[in-house]
Amino acid sequence: MSLFTALVPLLVATAAPTEPPCTVIPGWEQVLADEAVRFVILGEMHGSNEMPTLFADAVCLTARDRPVVVALEQDAADQAAIDAYLASDGGSEARRALLQTPMWNSPMKDGRSSEAYFRLFETLRQMRQSGTIQSVVAYQPSRFDGHSTPTEYETAMAELVQAAGQSGATVVALAGNIHAMRTQVPWQGGYMPMAGHLPREATVTLNVVADGGESWNCQGGPDTCRANSSPSPPQPHQRGVKLSARDGEPFSGVLYLGGPTTASPPQQTP
Repeated sequence: MSLFTALVPLLVATAAPTEPPCTVIPGWEQVLADEAVRFVILGEMHGSNEMPTLFADAVCLTARDRPVVVALEQDAADQAAIDAYLASDGGSEARRALLQTPMWNSPMKDGRSSEAYFRLFETLRQMRQSGTIQSVVAYQPSRFDGHSTPTEYETAMAELVQAAGQSGATVVALAGNIHAMRTQVPWQGGYMPMAGHLPREATVTLNVVADGGESWNCQGGPDTCRANSSPSPPQPHQRGVKLSARDGEPFSGVLYLGGPTTASPPQQTP
């Protein structure tokens, strides 16, 4: 055997992408206990450092047992740019191209264009290149103008999430916590959120609850986008999943963050 031949396997192994590590979420095995579950929705308050990190752990843990497609509340019109970034080396040119899309340049900095959300994209890029996940799908409908009804909008979101799972993979989605509800929202005349349009028996939806803290979000127009305190009282629970036995609840259960949130400011764009 030549020296070159002996070195080839070593060089290939060295060049292989490294799979990002994931931190254990106590109780996550309960989420995946039913083989029929194909949609796992995590409802968050946009704009924290901690929520995207927790979501990445949930994706990583799910991928240990199942093929996974990730769904993000990003503009579906940016899908080609997202795909290009996932296939890139993550360098400055690739970052610049992704950050030129409308999502990152909107005056409404509601947390989906935060520094932490961009770090999530980089983590997912590594997961995609290591084979941990199959793809990342943007499911914010782009075909609507400001005249669509909430029902039309939420239904279109659900259709994109369902389409993401057509390969048979489990879809793990990050959503604003209203979209993640499976019961009717009582305001704006009443409407069913995105998660409520997904197949009931195949969906687990979790409300991510923090122990107080702040998030970078908008509570009105663009001039209200800032670090705002959590509207919910602190809940000092240990990190982990607690499923509900009652079928009529807005969520299948709660995913406790295990600490307070810190606000993640908007990602700087070129």
